[in-house]
Amino acid sequence: MTPEAIAAWAKHAVDSPLYVRLSGVIADDTELVRVLDGVANLPQLNILLAAVHMILARGTDDPLASYYASLTDDPRPIDDDLAGHFRRFVLDHEAEVATIGATRYTQTNEARRCVALLPAVWMSGLDRFHLVEIGASAGLNLALDRYRYRWGDVEWGTSPLLLEAGSRGADPQPRPVAVGRRIGLDVNPLDPRDPDDRAWLEALLWPEDPDRRSRLRAALDITAGLDIEMVAGDASITLPEVLDTLPAGEPVVVMDSFTLNQLTPEQRSALEEAVADARRDRDVFRISLGQRWRDDGSSLDIDDGTGWRQVAEAHHHGRWVDFYVLP
Repeated sequence: MTPEAIAAWAKHAVDSPLYVRLSGVIADDTELVRVLDGVANLPQLNILLAAVHMILARGTDDPLASYYASLTDDPRPIDDDLAGHFRRFVLDHEAEVATIGATRYTQTNEARRCVALLPAVWMSGLDRFHLVEIGASAGLNLALDRYRYRWGDVEWGTSPLLLEAGSRGADPQPRPVAVGRRIGLDVNPLDPRDPDDRAWLEALLWPEDPDRRSRLRAALDITAGLDIEMVAGDASITLPEVLDTLPAGEPVVVMDSFTLNQLTPEQRSALEEAVADARRDRDVFRISLGQRWRDDGSSLDIDDGTGWRQVAEAHHHGRWVDFYVLP
């Protein structure tokens, strides 16, 4: 990556003063840029910073850990010593960073995105359906009917985990739904019961965000208790195979969130072709969050077979949702 590209990435980390500073440290250091370029998977900066976070979280007493609010109750203020500590740590752990960078992906799973996904499911009109997610990571979104919600004055569900969002538009219209099979498609599925997978998902979070960390842990505990089928591989290949395994004629909801942008045009076309083929024999309702990205939010789109339409905008991590009044 070029220093300019690193600086452009930093604007996405505004909620993490630590990562904003560290991105500048990396951009100004040719040796750190070399390590960054050795990270095989994308986006490289996310993975490098998460790899460092994960290694530190294993219990090292390295001075670098003292800057991480996720690792200490009294984090050290960002100072001139940070750059030296970070540079030394990365170079000392270069081989481990490279291994993580070749085997792990940016698979941030944010359960609060369900504040947008569940109301979109309600718009399908389906009472019973199978649920398939493209880019499922650890499957937290596949548990969307097992959380408790609050959108302004509207509440729904019973669960140890409350997902709350500011409601800027039309109120969601809650109703009971029954989910049959829950199937997640991912290049590298994660297991919510696996300690290493859980540690990686925590490492992907900004160090200064304790709310997301506690929400992630609670959602992983809930998801670990569900019968979720995870299918590894390219979703443009596995989706038609999975749809063929579902009982004939039974409806299915196929959803994705912040996944389509990671696929090639050919892969996206193959996904839509698989859905079109399946619609010859069953109802298939499509939901996509994040097809159109803005700095302050993203689009929520649905397709019932008559074409895509945008029904809401939502914060990337579910802080707020703005549903339109539908005709």
